[in-house]
Amino acid sequence: MFSFLQFLVVAVISYAAFGAGVWALIDASRRSSVAFVNAGKQTKTLWIVILAVATALLFISLPFPLGSGSGPLGIIGLAAAVAVIIYHVGVKPALGPHRRGPSGGGRSNRNTGGW
Repeated sequence: MFSFLQFLVVAVISYAAFGAGVWALIDASRRSSVAFVNAGKQTKTLWIVILAVATALLFISLPFPLGSGSGPLGIIGLAAAVAVIIYHVGVKPALGPHRRGPSGGGRSNRNTGGW
């Protein structure tokens, strides 16, 4: 019973980390290259490569039905999760006020009609 709860906790954390990696990769790819430079962070290309590798490693380190999740991949998955956390905690907030992608994607302050 206790081992099943341990597996369940590890599975939930692993799938959450993988989901956060996918979310970070999509978010970074939608941002403009200029936003990364203006925020004083590394280049967009470097962050996409870091997040793509981290997401792939998180996928490989998922529990048994999808990945292997055992042995040295556990520590590699942890390092990949740290890279994703760094993006979400340090890079993404710095990019926040900047526009997303070539179309803008954010809210506009101009009055678009109505009263």
